[in-house]
Amino acid sequence: VQVLADMAAVSRVRPPAELVPPMHAALQKTRGAAVAVASIDVQGGKVRFAGVGNIACCTSLDGQRRHLVSVNGIVGHNLRKVQQFETPWQDGMLLILHSDGLTSRWSLDGYPGVEQAHAAVIAALLYRDFYRGRDDVSVMVLRQGEAG
Repeated sequence: VQVLADMAAVSRVRPPAELVPPMHAALQKTRGAAVAVASIDVQGGKVRFAGVGNIACCTSLDGQRRHLVSVNGIVGHNLRKVQQFETPWQDGMLLILHSDGLTSRWSLDGYPGVEQAHAAVIAALLYRDFYRGRDDVSVMVLRQGEAG
C-alpha cells in the first residue's frame, strides 16, 4: 500500500505503463488485481492508458467511442508485458473505465442527450442498466472540468 501511495506523488510525471510494475511488486503477496491507469494530457490533446486484466477503457464524444486495450494478466501474479495505448482527447469528451461486472456491449445510444449529463449520472446509468448481475462492478466516468 505504501508503494501505491508513494506512486501518487510521481504519477503526474511518469507514463501509465511505468506505474504498473511497482503495483505488480506490491501486490505479489495478495490475490492480485486487475489494474487500469489513465492519464489525460489536456494541453497535448491525448489520453494514455495502461490496463491489465478485465478492465475496459474508452473515450466517447457525440456517440463515437474509441477503445483502449487492456492486456491479459493479473497484477501481482501473472504480468507479462505492460503496454500503453493512447488516443486523442478533446473538450467535452468522456473517459469511461469499467470492470467486467459491466457488460462490454453497453451503449448510450438509447439515452438521447445523456452524454451531456454529469459524469456521475452517466456512471450510475451504466451501472443500473448494464450490470451483469454477477461479480463485482466498478464504473468510472470522467469529463474535464467536472468535480464530484
